[in-house]
Amino acid sequence: MKFYPDELKDEAIRLVVKHRLTTREAAQQLGLRGEIVRVWVRRFRGRTARPNDADQLRACVQKLAIERDTLAGIAARLLEKTG
Repeated sequence: MKFYPDELKDEAIRLVVKHRLTTREAAQQLGLRGEIVRVWVRRFRGRTARPNDADQLRACVQKLAIERDTLAGIAARLLEKTG
């Protein structure tokens, strides 16, 4: 079993996802076997395609916190204007 640096994995994934190369083309550019790049891309897509419940809840909480802060700021400005 070989160790590949994270930077190499990220570059291979970027070539496939962002630059639309095939896994074989990306592997050839980086001097890798096509199968290993295919596995990395499959894992990446699996991770990003289905966020888990905790991630969804965190995103929702963050959105609600931003909305709360925005509304609090608007309310404070209205109070200042009306006295």
